[in-house]
Amino acid sequence: MSEADAYDQEGPVAQPTHDASFDRFFRQHKDNLLRYLVARTRNLFDADEILMTAAIRIYQRWAYIEASADPLGLVRKIVHDYWVDHYRHQARHAGREILADDLQPFISDGGTVDELLKLRGYEELDQAMATLERTAPTQARCIRLHYLEDLPPAEIAERTGSTPAAVRTNLSKGRQHLRRLLRPTRKEGDR
Repeated sequence: MSEADAYDQEGPVAQPTHDASFDRFFRQHKDNLLRYLVARTRNLFDADEILMTAAIRIYQRWAYIEASADPLGLVRKIVHDYWVDHYRHQARHAGREILADDLQPFISDGGTVDELLKLRGYEELDQAMATLERTAPTQARCIRLHYLEDLPPAEIAERTGSTPAAVRTNLSKGRQHLRRLLRPTRKEGDR
């Protein structure tokens, strides 16, 4: 093996005995990881590419990940880091893409979840979620886990270390907060 080949290898590849456990783990969690990435990228093809790239790294480090106290937590961190890398790569090569359409047809006084889901690809919703994450991070996390990762309140409570009732309250307050952030401001004299 040449010196260049030795340098390219970052760590030992998982042994064949780990193949079955990696396969079971990945099959069990692939849909949730892909759902997370689709919510972040808003593009199934990019999400799948990121997940498969991350899966290679996860496979390479499988012995370490499997032996950890929280394998799923480590895998989520790796997937998130690969999403960030993908975003940085796109920003470097394509510049900043602005998604801006007229939002008025989607926003009503009710502000239903369906309306929020329709807005996932728009910059205004991204800005509203960023504001919510700064001002009410627990509400933002509950909104993301429930609507973008499709988790029930009981599982969100387990992940966040709170109760299902607190999660439902945070979901309700988070939706109200987002409605206020997405509602267009009235100009002076408008009724």
